[in-house]
Amino acid sequence: MSTTTGIRDDVKDGQPLLRLDDKAWFHRLGHVVKSIGSRDFHHELVDLFGASIRHESCWIIRFSRGALPEVLHTEHVPDQVVGTYTDSYSDIDPFSDYWKNYGRSGVIMLSEAKAESRRTEAYSRVFLPGARISDEMSIFLPTVGQDCYGLFLEREGGHFSRADVERAQRVFPALEGCHRAHLGTLFANVHKSHELEFHGLMKKPILIQDRFGAEVYSNDAWNEAIASDKSLCAKLREPPAGDEPSIFDGWILKSEALRGDFALAPYGRLFVLEPHISSPFGTKDVSLDVCVVAELTPREREVFSFIMRGRTTAQIAQALKTSKGVIKNYKHRIYRKVCVDSERALVRKFASSFLGPDEDA
Repeated sequence: MSTTTGIRDDVKDGQPLLRLDDKAWFHRLGHVVKSIGSRDFHHELVDLFGASIRHESCWIIRFSRGALPEVLHTEHVPDQVVGTYTDSYSDIDPFSDYWKNYGRSGVIMLSEAKAESRRTEAYSRVFLPGARISDEMSIFLPTVGQDCYGLFLEREGGHFSRADVERAQRVFPALEGCHRAHLGTLFANVHKSHELEFHGLMKKPILIQDRFGAEVYSNDAWNEAIASDKSLCAKLREPPAGDEPSIFDGWILKSEALRGDFALAPYGRLFVLEPHISSPFGTKDVSLDVCVVAELTPREREVFSFIMRGRTTAQIAQALKTSKGVIKNYKHRIYRKVCVDSERALVRKFASSFLGPDEDA
């Protein structure tokens, strides 16, 4: 089977991809199981995810309801691309929006994430082409405190096929089961705090209770929060309203029921505290950006809109029936008015608030 790019979908790096009924695939699954509880676990997991699906690169990203996405691991991705994503595009990643809106585990495709997010313009038209990404496939695996790990496979040409998606959906239960066993192992060995630190699970105040409401584990961050605000203890005595977060006195208290296979506290409950402040990208005063753009002339706003949709100087000049030199002059005037020194800085500053029309080049 081949794509329009002439690249075989059943071959990666010159080697045939593994079939799901191959002995070698189950051998790889065994490596994943052996790595449960170790620092290499999610690296092994994303390798297994991609063993039977052609891709050129992969990412592991932690998504959160209240923080920017955090890149944890990549393979065959230039450092410059990772830096560009982290610095300029992580706050408008449609996959991050999808997790915030739905919190659903499973196989999530780029087209699905984009369809549910209005903030895809700069990400789709600027970041993805610059990173040489034509399509993305992800698996969302919830962790704690309403966060998740996103395992991503990326293609540089063509799109993932329906067969690719079906293959990912078939392996998902095995990947999710290993992931849950990994989390249970980590918390069953909480005395190895450096392991939890590595996986980012100890950065937030965490409390775990058993099914009778008795404390099984709390980390230093939780104990410090309790010591500084005694009202938290009273809040914990209130019956939890499902998994909905509670907001009070400058805190957000998140709670979720634990499954029976959570070794440390089967059928218990996990509590996570976060300061009641907006996320780093939410603190940006978008109204100020709008006011600044309003100071542009009508023609400057046209050029600004084209830039934010990823158009090149030549494309803008052609669309506006003028020369590239004239467009460059407009760009420099826009930079001065909005206090940036480059097109990249312009996109970075306004990407999260730009909701321009989705026009074709």
